[in-house]
Amino acid sequence: MKTSRLGNRFVALAVALAALILGVACAHAAPLMFDVRSENRRVLVPGPGDGTIQIQVIAPDAPAIHTGRPRLNLALVIDRSGSMAEARKLDFVKTAAHHLVDMMGPDDLLSIVTYSQEVQIQSPSRPVGRDRADLHRIIAGLYPGGSTFLSGGLEEGFRQARAGKRTGTLNRVLLLSDGLANVGVTSRGALRERAGDMAEKGISVSTFGVGNDFDEELMTRIAGGGGGNYRYLGDPERIVAALESEFRTASRTAASEVEIILRLRRECRFGSVLGRDWRRDGDSYVIRLGDLSAGERRTVFAKVNVAGDGIGLREVGDVALRYRDPATSKGTTTSSKAVSLELVRDEQAYREGFDRSVQEKRAVAEANVLMQEAARLADQGKKEEAKGMLGKAAAGLAAAPSSPAVRAEMDHAERYKDSLDTMGDMSSESAKGAQKAIKYRAYETLQQR
Repeated sequence: MKTSRLGNRFVALAVALAALILGVACAHAAPLMFDVRSENRRVLVPGPGDGTIQIQVIAPDAPAIHTGRPRLNLALVIDRSGSMAEARKLDFVKTAAHHLVDMMGPDDLLSIVTYSQEVQIQSPSRPVGRDRADLHRIIAGLYPGGSTFLSGGLEEGFRQARAGKRTGTLNRVLLLSDGLANVGVTSRGALRERAGDMAEKGISVSTFGVGNDFDEELMTRIAGGGGGNYRYLGDPERIVAALESEFRTASRTAASEVEIILRLRRECRFGSVLGRDWRRDGDSYVIRLGDLSAGERRTVFAKVNVAGDGIGLREVGDVALRYRDPATSKGTTTSSKAVSLELVRDEQAYREGFDRSVQEKRAVAEANVLMQEAARLADQGKKEEAKGMLGKAAAGLAAAPSSPAVRAEMDHAERYKDSLDTMGDMSSESAKGAQKAIKYRAYETLQQR
């Protein structure tokens, strides 16, 4: 009797640990929460009429023990061009792919696509449990050689993910590359747009840049358009941990295809979104956030312009969320939250209208947009122009209320500015690695996770 009871406890503990290890999301996800605040609730007139709105989206955290998760439908798209032989990059990718196969459940779907100068479907979309050993055999047989037909591999990944898509599946393409797209479609804008088309069909894209020679602007644009994540892997040994992290993030997805819908009144104009893609859809402005995992939050800053010379409260527009439950595929559009700004002539009243918390976060985000631009200029050897851009970032931070985050960004901008003089040849491996790390840090900060 005692042995049986002890055995039952071990079984219960094993089930609980399995659920914790998977980090899975609940079958019926709690609704997303969102908060809308103005950097300054007042606008000074006469004046330019500019204002900034902070929109923060929060996915409620999941309980410690979970009872189910979305069925995953992943398309693993692997660059096996000749450069993947360097530093054993393909070997590390293969190790990571083996690990991914072992982590996936028997009912999860996986396809494997490789590309060099040609695209090969190594394994079409199928349940992992059907023949896990065969998937391991396929991965073990991969070898490097050829050029980089990235667009072809991505397109086939989309096809495989679409073929595996079922009601209630979470569908994602995982694209790994160490180089530049040099065959087929190479336009960053065209590939970002294609990723956006697939995101609208419920298939997101996450990208993984390996080494120091890949086009991070291309990889970030694809991930941004496709509503997924971008990860920089300067050290190939990090590939295993990165794919494992992506799997756990996908497994904990609380809401998929998340979009912010901003509608403005006729007399108000839309400016831009700091560090994020957006599109116009009729009379609305749509900011794609992609998938949100349990406990994750995203912060977005949208710039708007309010016209007019009259004083008083002015209704600017409203904000809503649109997303899907990953377990049921049911779509939800939340109730709208109104955004109003007060037009005033009193400069003192205007200065008192700032929300310090929003002001600090906006200054940090804006500084990182400028740091990304500085890094692009430095890549081109335009170090003095890059330093000028970093000076603008520092000035913007100095004008914001002082806080630990603001001071940390100022220190970071200053260190980067000083380091430009010591980098020397920007084509050296050390300089390329430093530049990639700077741009990745700015990307991560702008995601405001």
